[in-house]
Order: sequence, then C-alpha cells, then structure tokens
Amino acid sequence: MPLPAKGVINRFREKTNQAMPTAIASEHIGHFIELYEKAKALSSPAPKLAALQDKAAAHLEEMRFPTRRDEDWKYTSVRQIVSQNWALGKATTLSPEHIENAAIKDLDDIRFVFVNGQFVPALSTPASQWPQGLTIKSLADALEGEDSEWLSAKLEAHAMHDNPFVVMNTAFGQNGWYMEVQKGAVIEKPVHLMMFSTGEEAFVQFPQLWVHAQTGSEFSVMEHYLPKEGNTPHFTCAVSCLRLEANAHVHHYRLQRESDTAFQINFCEVEQERDSVYSSYATDLGGAIVRNNQNVLLEQSNTETHLNGIYLINGEQHVDNQTFMDHAVPHCNSNELYKGIVTGKARGVFNGKVLVRPDAQKTNAFQQNSTLLLSPDAIMDAKPQLEIFADDVKCSHGATIGQLDESAVFYLRSRGLPLREARTLLQFAFLGEVISNMPHEPVRNFVEKLVHDKLYNH
Repeated sequence: MPLPAKGVINRFREKTNQAMPTAIASEHIGHFIELYEKAKALSSPAPKLAALQDKAAAHLEEMRFPTRRDEDWKYTSVRQIVSQNWALGKATTLSPEHIENAAIKDLDDIRFVFVNGQFVPALSTPASQWPQGLTIKSLADALEGEDSEWLSAKLEAHAMHDNPFVVMNTAFGQNGWYMEVQKGAVIEKPVHLMMFSTGEEAFVQFPQLWVHAQTGSEFSVMEHYLPKEGNTPHFTCAVSCLRLEANAHVHHYRLQRESDTAFQINFCEVEQERDSVYSSYATDLGGAIVRNNQNVLLEQSNTETHLNGIYLINGEQHVDNQTFMDHAVPHCNSNELYKGIVTGKARGVFNGKVLVRPDAQKTNAFQQNSTLLLSPDAIMDAKPQLEIFADDVKCSHGATIGQLDESAVFYLRSRGLPLREARTLLQFAFLGEVISNMPHEPVRNFVEKLVHDKLYNH
C-alpha cells in the first residue's frame, strides 16, 4: 500500500521507536541533564542559541536512550557509552608542531583545530586567509544574523528530534560552526576540521557542523577525528547538517581514526535541491563503539548522491553504519558503496534503507555493501532495504559477506609473494575500490597509508 509523500520519514522513525523500553533506557538521562546545568553555568550563549539549548535540554529530560530492543539499535548497545560518568571537555592547547605532524601531507586546506571539543583560534587558519565567497561563523553568531531562517528551523527540529543523541548535541552544541558558500563561488581549498583529544579525564564533546551551499557553488569539507594518547575514554556526539541549493556540488569527508577506547555517535543530515551533487567519503578505522547515521533527502529533481564508506576494524571494535536515502521526487540518482574488513572479535553493522516515494518516477538507486570476515569470531550484520512506491524506477541493493579468494591468494604466492603479503595486498585492493573515489589526491594518499599501516600492523 503506497505511503503518502509527506510524513514518511516521521512514520518510519515512530515505527522504530515504539517498542523502546523505559527502565534501562531512561536510567542515564539524568547524568547528562546535570552535565547540561554545569555547562550552562560556565557559559553565556546568545539569546537565540540559549533558548534553543534550553528547549532541547527540556526535551532530553523526557526521553530515553535506545536499547537493543529498538529495531534500529538491535545490533548496537549504547549502555557502555551512556553509563559512563563523563566530564565536559576542558579547553587546552597543543603545540604547532603537534598539529603539523598530524596534518595531511600536501593538502592545502583551511584549518580549524579543536582540542577536547574547544575551538583553538591560534592553531587554526585566520579569517584573513579565508577565500572570498566563503562565510564562516560561530553557531551563535549565525543564529543572530539576518539570513538564519534555515538554520533556525533546523535547530528547532533538532531540539525536538526523536533521536536523543541529536537532541543532546543541540543542547550542548555551543561550539558549532556555520559555513555558507556564496552563490557561484568555487572554494578550491577544503575546510579541514581537526578534532584532537588529550588529557587524563573521561570527557564528552559535541561537534556541530552546518553547511549551506548556495546555487552553483562548489565546496569540500572534512571532519577528521584523531587518536588520543593514553587509555582514558572519551565520547564524541557529533551532528552535521548540509543543505545544497540548485546545482551546488559538495564533497564531504569524515575520517575517524580515534583510539580504541573512544566512543562516537554521528548523525548527518543532507538536503538536496535540483541538479545538486553530494558526495560523501566515510572512513572508520578507530573507536571502541561507533554509530553513524547518514540521512539524505533528495527533495528536488535531477539530484545526484554518492555515499562511499570503508571500515577496517579488529580487536573488539564495533562500527555500525546506518544510511537512509529518501527519493522524494522524480529523476534523481543515488549510489551507495560501503566495503569493510572485520577481524578479531570485531563486529560490523550495515543497515541501508532506500525509500522511493509514490511521485519519484525515473529514480535510479543502487546500494551495495561488501564485507570480508577474516576471523572465526568476527561478526557482520547486513540489512539492505528497498521500499519502492513508484513503478518506473531502476533500483538494486545487495550485501555480500565472505572471505578472501584463496585462488587469488594462491596466484600471488605463485608469483613469489609470502602468504601474509599476498593476503594483505588483496585486502588493500578490496578497500581500494572505495578509496579511489576520493577526489582530493592528498586525502586519498593519506587514507591509503592509514589503511596500509593498519593492515600490516595487525
């Protein structure tokens, strides 16, 4: 039975939240409310932001964290995350040498440095060096501006969202950044958000990124989460929201290589107008428990969307990728390709949903998830989904879970390669199909080296 074009997303969310139990799920909300009161006492945000944060905090107090009884979270437990006694990230700094050593070689970027969730201007690219056509403001300043309708509306929606982590990010997100690319502007340098963590305290941070690409603009942005020294855990609760106007082109990287004691929950929301092209490149190498939600709304015709993702996990790592591609109108194209390698006692999850609404004729939607399981204790849960309510469409989805091709291993060994070298080379080639889609050569080379090093060192 076809669903109406309006309200489909909310009904889908409501359906997956109906069975959420209350006892354990609501147990730890109080700690974050107390933390919010501490954060509020330490800051004095602008009036509009303060009102939105209070609204989000009040909503959060009435919510529950999801459990594995919730269909959308059946493979991922957040108990280990929400039961921690987190502190707020404290402002500190790092040496310029430390930043340079962590930078991506040969990448000419606009750099924003954050340490423990706090922006560090002295280590970032000064505003005088930002290119023309790019406006960057703090979230508070952007809300007070004259052209804040879209931002205000989205923040209002996030404050009352049904995902408690989105609501929590809205309540705490005082260090959010709003980036607006002017009409027709082509920004050659990518904006590079470098997220450092340091110190012996278990802390939580709330990155928040807003991108508004106006008509005909081109822009690239990278969220880069770096490893923390030491074994102290920390929790990143991140939200990014991007709007692409007509004929805008945006490349969006997310490189997560945090330490194996880090926890991360990401929520990314994208809205596309006609003829726009959005391409994302997600890389997950680190983290103890990582959950990524990528929602894309193709709301006007002739849009193009590419979601690329790799995950390389071992030990007891857990990475959960959830994608939701909403084809709301005719003549749109989407492609998803996620590939991963899971070994040790690690667990990977991929749940990709493509919704084609009744009016979305001439839709082309393709989704593929492929995973190599390289140890007896490794687990992969894959759930590709298509919901199609239109007739004239081309859609496909698939998931493969397997091991290395032993005939290929034998061939490489017959050419003189040792067994481990042969197996590692095949693993690298397997992920290389996705990595090769990254358009910025320095970023591509950097990710290739990270993958190479992890494959050879474990």
